[in-house]
Amino acid sequence: MNFLVKPMTLFFNGIHGFVTTYVSNLSLAYFLDLVIFTAIIKTILLPLTISQTKSSIMIQKMQPKLKEIQEKYKNDPQKMQEEQMKLYKESGTNPLSGCLLLLIQWPIIIAMYYVVANIQGFKDVGFLWVESLGSYDRTFILPILSGLSSYLMGVMTAPKGDDPSAQQQRKMNLYMSILFVVMFFKFQAGVVLYWIISNVIQILQQYFIINRIRHKEEAKLQ
Repeated sequence: MNFLVKPMTLFFNGIHGFVTTYVSNLSLAYFLDLVIFTAIIKTILLPLTISQTKSSIMIQKMQPKLKEIQEKYKNDPQKMQEEQMKLYKESGTNPLSGCLLLLIQWPIIIAMYYVVANIQGFKDVGFLWVESLGSYDRTFILPILSGLSSYLMGVMTAPKGDDPSAQQQRKMNLYMSILFVVMFFKFQAGVVLYWIISNVIQILQQYFIINRIRHKEEAKLQ
């Protein structure tokens, strides 16, 4: 993990040096550091976010066909799964595409744990109700916000309908959101705040991507 921790620590310190040139309040400065740092990470991952969002929208459009397959092969689960996978392949979509972005971000979260631990400033500075960004949030508000923001992010792209794959994805979104709440209970507040900011940025990205796709589709119909 050192291959990520060291460059991320240097990068974060560089951002902090720039921010503190203009912001003297350290609490605000570290918050802005996290916002800028996270925004840069999310910009780098934007192509994956676009791909995931497009795939999710395509799966939503496929729901009528998926339901037809479900009804046609309701007594043959194996054949149903084969036909559904065939449909996904023909449309170039993957029902588990959302997991890829999460898997890529997971090492970054772990690296952030060590970045926050290595930077003394996080231990000495609080933010709003949090006494220290280098310690866990004793009110547990941040972990709960991390779960809520993760859930909302998933709801935006979750396929509608009652076919098995849609239900599975909605359940996975709920379970992952709960997992984040539990996991972040004892994580440093700085790391949890990073994840919340990351979710908020991705929610905004998804909103604009979805609207852009809808405008293109409306323009084609005119």
